[in-house]
Amino acid sequence: MAEVSSMKQAVDALLHKGLSKREILTNVDNSHFPFEDEEIVMTFIDLQIECSSDEEFNKLVAYLYGFSSNVS
Repeated sequence: MAEVSSMKQAVDALLHKGLSKREILTNVDNSHFPFEDEEIVMTFIDLQIECSSDEEFNKLVAYLYGFSSNVS
């Protein structure tokens, strides 16, 4: 898995690795990731950086579930 440069790439990489949308949302704010795969852990770290604000987290949820990201 190449280094990801955006939230969408990180999400797509995690989904491709077999994680569910729920697993992504429940682990994005963790300080310890319950995964053995180093690529998954590094991708979560990238995703945390991309989603560090509430606004960016809302964009993550919108991307995962197809909601409008205009909702505050």
